[in-house]
Amino acid sequence: MSGNEIHNKLIAELCDAWEALNADLVEPLLADDLHYSSWWLMKETHTKDEYLDYLRGRFQSIRKSGDPLIVKMGVNRIDGEYAVAIQQGDGMPALIRIVEKNGKIKEMWMQAAE
Repeated sequence: MSGNEIHNKLIAELCDAWEALNADLVEPLLADDLHYSSWWLMKETHTKDEYLDYLRGRFQSIRKSGDPLIVKMGVNRIDGEYAVAIQQGDGMPALIRIVEKNGKIKEMWMQAAE
């Protein structure tokens, strides 16, 4: 499988996890030393476990809010890479972007959709 195919497969699996709001589906995709950042968080995470703790809380908040969640596989207009496109309720659309290394997500960040 090529690098782009691996990248796109990881994005598709992230979409599935976000649609299901299930952090357990994300865990096998992540490198142990994952680095995660978000335009909306003041703290970055530097391990898979830190990120999964954050994500479980995030998914719980989404469920409690009752806001509809739209999750799609999208494309970043700037570089053409696939990303997870998310919009919760009337909130700002966001993209989750990744860097893959050895078949795992090494870096991930959430940014405003462009």
